[in-house]
Formats: sequence, C-alpha cells, structure tokens
Amino acid sequence: MIAVSVLIVVLAVLAYIITNDNDENIPGNSESSASTVEQELALPPENKEIEIKRADIPRQVETKNSPLIKPLKEPIKKNRSTIDIADKKVIKKQSDEKAVKGYSKDRHNVIRAVLSYDINNKEPKGEVPKTVFLNGKKPTSVYYFTELKAMGNNKVYHEWLKDGVTVSKQELAISGNTSRTSSHRLLTNSAKGNWVVRLVDGHGQLLNEKIFKVE
Repeated sequence: MIAVSVLIVVLAVLAYIITNDNDENIPGNSESSASTVEQELALPPENKEIEIKRADIPRQVETKNSPLIKPLKEPIKKNRSTIDIADKKVIKKQSDEKAVKGYSKDRHNVIRAVLSYDINNKEPKGEVPKTVFLNGKKPTSVYYFTELKAMGNNKVYHEWLKDGVTVSKQELAISGNTSRTSSHRLLTNSAKGNWVVRLVDGHGQLLNEKIFKVE
C-alpha cells in the first residue's frame, strides 16, 4: 500500500510539472502571433497604395468594358456644302420675292390674261407661244390682253421687261365693273432675248405675268 501511495504522489507531481510547462509556453506563442500580425499590418504606406491601385485596376477595366454603360454619341457634323446650298436657295427666293413684291390677294379680279398677235374688237386673236420667232423682214407685234372685274378706281399697269430691264410701263384705263384692256410691243431683230410682261396695281402688287422668248 505504501508503494502504491508513493507512485500516485510521483505521478501527481509529474502531471503538475507538465501542466506548468504548457502554461508557460502559451504566452510566448500568443506574443509571437501578435508580433506577426503587427508586422503584416505595419506594411509601408507605399506598398499599401500599390496594392490598392492594383485592386482598383480590374474594376476600372470592367467599368470601361461594361455593356451597361453606353459611350457618348459623337456630334453629327453637317456637310458645309449642304448648308451653303440651302443658304443660296433662301437668298435666291428672297431676292425674287423682293423684285416681284408678291402676288396680290386681289388677283382673282383678273378674269383673263393672254398674249396674242392681234386684237380684234377688244378680243385677242392668235395666241403667242412661249417662243416668238421673228420673220426678219418685218416687225412682229405682240399684245398683252387683260380682262378685269371689280377694280373700282384702282390704277393698273402693264410692265414690259427685256432681260430683266423695264422697257415700258403703261397705265390702263379702267371703266365699269368689267374692263378689257391691252398694250403691245413691236418686236424687231434688236428685241431678241427673254421677255416678261406684267400686270401690276398702283401699289406695285403683281396680279399676273407672262414669260416668253424672242429669237
């Protein structure tokens, strides 16, 4: 019994010694682990910035190549020649309107307007085509016949233009509710060119016009 008791005491002492050794080793391990963590956290600032930039690069690439983000549309460039052509058309239209002064709202007062070679009993005879061919031996007469209604005391004129230049302007006599009037030009070889004859009122408003060519 004494030997058994001694053996138990020896085992208890050994167990106590082993337990104390393990407890002493534990703090040392924790200190080494803590030092390792501090070393990892104590990285130089430059290394941290490099690692952060490297981490951002894939995100930037993904954002650039993302199908959800649409690129900005390039501004549409107009062809300068197209703009110039449009401007020229507007300028030409404005110049024509300025020269003609526009059609009058009262042009429904014009019943008839005819170019003819003769007038018989205040009626036109032989309508003139768009091109008048001169005989060469004798002059050719061209009449501008107009029949008007409800003009009152308004003045009206026949204007004859050759190649854009006014060569004659004649005031017409208006009488009664309906008036038939005419004017004429005697065309010779010197009259070859482009002709326009107009009916205008006292305000310069265009009521009617005829265009023809003399060859």
